[in-house]
Amino acid sequence: MTLSGTLAFLGLAVLTMDVLGGVIATGVLLRGGRLRHLLTFWAGYTVVIVVATLVLHPLLDVLGRWLHPILHSNGAIGSVEVVAGLALGGFAVHQWRSARRPPLPREGPARRSSPARLALWPMLTAGVAFSATALADPAFTIAVGMAAQEEVLALRIGLLVLWNLVYQAPLVTLTVIAAIGKHERIVRRMADWFAARRRPLQSALAVVLALIALVVLSDGVLSLLGGHVPWLRQLLSLR
Repeated sequence: MTLSGTLAFLGLAVLTMDVLGGVIATGVLLRGGRLRHLLTFWAGYTVVIVVATLVLHPLLDVLGRWLHPILHSNGAIGSVEVVAGLALGGFAVHQWRSARRPPLPREGPARRSSPARLALWPMLTAGVAFSATALADPAFTIAVGMAAQEEVLALRIGLLVLWNLVYQAPLVTLTVIAAIGKHERIVRRMADWFAARRRPLQSALAVVLALIALVVLSDGVLSLLGGHVPWLRQLLSLR
């Protein structure tokens, strides 16, 4: 994979980063979870992702031959971008409206000072269920397809592992904090910090999503109206 292809590959993981994993990990640690709980959660997630990647790789080869005319059509890819842009715009509006809502009442000190015991099997099941968020994300399929173009198997595996670590950066960060120890105070401060700044952070996220939606939608419309090659087609053609 070339430098431009690698940057696009990792940039896709940054732009589509899954923050839900960090939210779940924060909740687990606040409820008295430990490193073993997060590692069990990771295990359930990883098993599904590995199996899905192994299935997707040959499937994408077959679909690639079938979808070759579509993938090389500016109109078809432009239509996908228009749909994606509208979806991102709708999500941006949802985030903006959520930021305007009053915050939920926070837990009192007595309840927060006695974390509950957590079992490992539910964490494994939660990790399996959590993997659905990645499988439903088109970025995951695109990443698998881009990595599949690398002929060296070890490098292909390394690219996919690196992509998933970047994609799940919030969950990785909380796992590292739990591994260091004394994470209760750190996680509590992080949760309090984000809770105190929920409205401006959520508003900023809504603005960023709206800008991305505008760029994607504009690119799709331009490709439908003229001879512009959509950025998604250029991304899929990177090596």
